[in-house]
Amino acid sequence: MKAKWALFVSFFLVIVPGYPAAQPVEVLWLGHATTRITSVAGKVIVIDPFLTRNPKTPPEYRDLKAIGKVDLILVTHGHQDHISDLLDLARLTGAKVLANYEFGRNLVALGLLEENNVIAMNRGGMAEPLGRGVKIHMVPADHSSSLDYNILGIRNPDQSASIRQGGGAGVSVGYVIEMENGFKVYHTGDTSAFGDMALIRELHNPDLALVCIGGFFTMGPDEAAYAVRELIKPKAVIPIHYGTFPVLNRTPAEFKKALGSTSVQVLDVAPGQVMRF
Repeated sequence: MKAKWALFVSFFLVIVPGYPAAQPVEVLWLGHATTRITSVAGKVIVIDPFLTRNPKTPPEYRDLKAIGKVDLILVTHGHQDHISDLLDLARLTGAKVLANYEFGRNLVALGLLEENNVIAMNRGGMAEPLGRGVKIHMVPADHSSSLDYNILGIRNPDQSASIRQGGGAGVSVGYVIEMENGFKVYHTGDTSAFGDMALIRELHNPDLALVCIGGFFTMGPDEAAYAVRELIKPKAVIPIHYGTFPVLNRTPAEFKKALGSTSVQVLDVAPGQVMRF
């Protein structure tokens, strides 16, 4: 069965070959890198919660209660525009937090979260914290990371060696989330284009990629277009991490132009627009 693409008023419905459409995967981009993904079985994953201070988040979602049930929070790195609502959302929902090893362990060491609510892993690893069926693959990203004590509400951090080293936030990462029906979502995190994106494609073959395009802190439209067209090669791509701050002044239109003629479907959606696959 050939893949079909149907455009609706408020969301995209993608029927993937061999996958049932009755219980679709839902993707809700909320501005910047913040994304809520709901699996076929209704498991809810939030990536990089930056909502209450995010100028691009729709007003209704700046109240964390509007996010609803959350089972798992994924953190790509420690910069404030990716974790500013991490602790509040985790405490509100009881969601487990999955992050790179150093960042995760230091959340516990600093007394910010209970150990049984934190999953600290590393690039190349896979975890199934939501039970069998939803696989979380932690993959590399090319970016910096640091622990923002002010955002986390810390005034006098414990000066242990692990916290001093690398700012206590370890390395930046991306994620490939494999759903119960086999549909795979690749969130690049903040990154430049790097050659091993092709290896991520070979290992995981993502159907949908959420790719930063804003420039300055991450790759811009030209780099992102090259990464998508030549390295990742997903079926569809959502441009993210642009327009939030003045310096992130690149646009999806520039990305589309740089991408050129390709089979990759560009989903240029607004924050708060629901997509179902």
